[in-house]
Amino acid sequence: NVANVYRYRQQQAVNLGSWFVHENWMTPSVFDCAAGKKLSEIDIATGWGSTTSARAVLERHWDTFIMVSDFEYLASIGINTVRLPIGYWSLGPGFLAGTPFANVADVYQNSWSRVIRAVNWAGHYGIGVLIDLHGAPGSQNGEPHSGVSDHQINLFNNPDNVDKTINVLTFLAQTFASVTNVVGLELLNEPQYNSVLEDFCTSDTSSASEFLPIYVHDGFDLERFSAFVSKRSDFVIQDHHSYFVFTPSDIEEPASQHTNDVTHGIASSLANVSSGQRCNLVVHEWSCALTDQSLAGESNKDKARKDFCAAQMKVYQGTTAGWAFW
Repeated sequence: NVANVYRYRQQQAVNLGSWFVHENWMTPSVFDCAAGKKLSEIDIATGWGSTTSARAVLERHWDTFIMVSDFEYLASIGINTVRLPIGYWSLGPGFLAGTPFANVADVYQNSWSRVIRAVNWAGHYGIGVLIDLHGAPGSQNGEPHSGVSDHQINLFNNPDNVDKTINVLTFLAQTFASVTNVVGLELLNEPQYNSVLEDFCTSDTSSASEFLPIYVHDGFDLERFSAFVSKRSDFVIQDHHSYFVFTPSDIEEPASQHTNDVTHGIASSLANVSSGQRCNLVVHEWSCALTDQSLAGESNKDKARKDFCAAQMKVYQGTTAGWAFW
């Protein structure tokens, strides 16, 4: 059927970042009058003087930041899938009781209809959508891109937050099960590894896998989650994110050496993992970003960056079931 075409074909994708889950380095203008630390979604929702004003700012952003013409463009350049980061707040006021967004639930009264519209726009142009829960109740990683500014990780240690997250995921799975261009549901974006993470991805969310392919981010541990995915008989895909700018060694390593790493060691490890789990592996965040230090010693900086970018695309295309550029 049509849904199987979307779900089984190799994904050539982009992330639609900072559309429904804000990061201030990407969309600084919506943080102009944000509250608190001006870092995350909660600061926008509690800022701008009133919930009415915050809602107006966000609704204008949802309507103008990415539009139907963008999906037409993506299809024209060969993109066949988008990864759509959303937060639990995106589902609307009914999911916000007992969360930090409870007092600003009014801001999100019209957000869910925009998410549905995005899925429909994509479908019109033959583009699949991975629904990615980027921000879960309590936060799975304490990062601003999970919706919080306090750096607290209170998902796994709080049964109430676990229950709320399962309710969100169950609703998403049931809602999109029959939508042919929804390729799957990503349970959590970049969770900090916790000893209960595998249990959460198995028993707590088992109902979701009855409806849709399930994507699990590996907490940046490729091998450990490969062992987990390879034992699954249902449609479970491992998501590994690949960046080269965050660790001290990456910051200093020359660009050409990063390119060499990608084409040799990284290519080999991805191929090994992929072959052990029926190719159920994707690299759903990567970029061409390199630090100034990495580029400093390169005689032709533009060429060094292009070589690095092209090497990644070639390796991810050749070793995995899909990639998504951030």
